[in-house]
Amino acid sequence: MSILGYGQESVSVAFEEIEASRWKSDVYVPDIQGRPDTLLKKPGYKM
Repeated sequence: MSILGYGQESVSVAFEEIEASRWKSDVYVPDIQGRPDTLLKKPGYKM
């Protein structure tokens, strides 16, 4: 919030449990590999 200059009312966080067998296809490829410019912190692993 401080980096973007937004207040608490403008930020939300959600968690969704993903089975390990689906991680690469459902998360890594579309969200991490496919949109690296949106990551605030890149993962320390490679698939």
